[in-house]
Amino acid sequence: MRSITVALVAVAALAPLCAQADPQGMACADLVQLDLKDTKILSATEVPAGPAFYGATAPTCASPIAAPQLPAHCRVVGVIAPSIGFEVWLPPAGSWNGKFQAFGNHGFAGNLDYSDMGPELVKGYAIASTDTGHQGEDPLPWMQNPQQIVDYGFRGVHEMTVKGKAVVKAFYGKPAKYAYFNGCSTGGKEGLMEAQRYPDDYDGIVVGHPNFDQIGNRAQYVWNGQSTFGASPAAPLAGAKLALINGAVTAACDLRDGVPDGVIDDPRSCPWQPASLACQAGQDPATCLSPIEVAALEKVYAGPTNPRTGAQVYPGLVKGSERGWGGHTAGPNIFATADQFFKFMVFRDPGWDYRGFNFDSDLGFAMDNFAHLINATDPDLRAFKKSGGKILHYHSYRSTTHTAPKSIEYYEEVVATMNQRRRGELRANDFDKTQAFYRLFMAPGGSGNKGPEKFDPLPYLERWVEQGVAPERIIASNISAGVVDRTRPLCPHPQVAVYAGSGSTDAAESFVCR
Repeated sequence: MRSITVALVAVAALAPLCAQADPQGMACADLVQLDLKDTKILSATEVPAGPAFYGATAPTCASPIAAPQLPAHCRVVGVIAPSIGFEVWLPPAGSWNGKFQAFGNHGFAGNLDYSDMGPELVKGYAIASTDTGHQGEDPLPWMQNPQQIVDYGFRGVHEMTVKGKAVVKAFYGKPAKYAYFNGCSTGGKEGLMEAQRYPDDYDGIVVGHPNFDQIGNRAQYVWNGQSTFGASPAAPLAGAKLALINGAVTAACDLRDGVPDGVIDDPRSCPWQPASLACQAGQDPATCLSPIEVAALEKVYAGPTNPRTGAQVYPGLVKGSERGWGGHTAGPNIFATADQFFKFMVFRDPGWDYRGFNFDSDLGFAMDNFAHLINATDPDLRAFKKSGGKILHYHSYRSTTHTAPKSIEYYEEVVATMNQRRRGELRANDFDKTQAFYRLFMAPGGSGNKGPEKFDPLPYLERWVEQGVAPERIIASNISAGVVDRTRPLCPHPQVAVYAGSGSTDAAESFVCR
């Protein structure tokens, strides 16, 4: 009996995936024959359960879950003209949850983020991703190819969505019940772009730490370089100086939220000024800031501004995040994404030097020629709301790659648009129309502290889309050495988590949203 049972299990494990698909659907191998507009299916392969071929890499977005083992699935690889690569991973019908999910990219894309796709396949989703029309990290020649810029900017994700849904329908013999987009960083921008340009593509969109104002974000990298290590005289802020600054900021502003936990819940309310660390006569320079360091720090906090109009271009790095600034202010060069963007896409000049960038004329040129292609800043989401879609947007104050106040600015612009007001004229109940379909959750914290920010956003979004239960609070965790040592509710903006007055300040149940 035992040997027979083992044999039957072994045979079942070797059974082709097509035998487990819906009787009305296509076999995995037959998907190469699928006739989709401007699309060629390069391969459709039955992949047995086993170790993930990308290794045990942890996903890069909010969920801390990794997937070193993948279940059996049908892996479909295709290309959409002229050069948009995409993949769809399809679990057997018996373990499919009936949903389609696409995962976004990072940086300039150029590849599929398998480590983000894996955990979602494990959960039972038909999961898809795209390289957005170019392969690899080399900025040339795609940054000078108009079609590939369009595909990176918005077309690639939309085309992957349309073709991915078609593959799902063909394999299972029926369409997915729900379609979700999930992404952070560039993926967060892609999610907002979908809501703005293609409001019918997705039922729900997760937008995490988004780099949706891509030109402003890269201009900020230039500003930080010009203000610190690229200034004359140079004023790099690095290592011990950043730790000194962070210690002073935390000491001054930690208690503003009433909880002594080493976390500044909302850095925008922190009044600390760099001049308070200015060196006095005879003081050890390691314990204070020189005049040029004070000036540099003030500029980094302020963020880039237009020298002619005084208008802010992009928010500065926030107080409390200093330990994570690294290359932003230490040098010796600005981040590669900014250098490559302006050097190869905007100015097409290999000799371009960030030190000469003008935040009026040069920024205007970049905006005029590329904002409509790569920025996802349109606050008019009425079509997406009308389609019944939902957006769960989160951003951590810990983020230095894409500074968090930009998400608040955009969200409030959406609220103003929904209410036909100016952003500066918003009233408390103006948020109601937007929160009916779009909610923003800000996570506290800065570099080097225990600000809780880890959570899986998709279950919250699914309950909202499928059951009509909007997320009133999200429980986020801080994980140290693999152990959860603090939880905290994240509240829908403009609410914040407030200590209830009793219980552990490391426990979410001790806080209320107010």
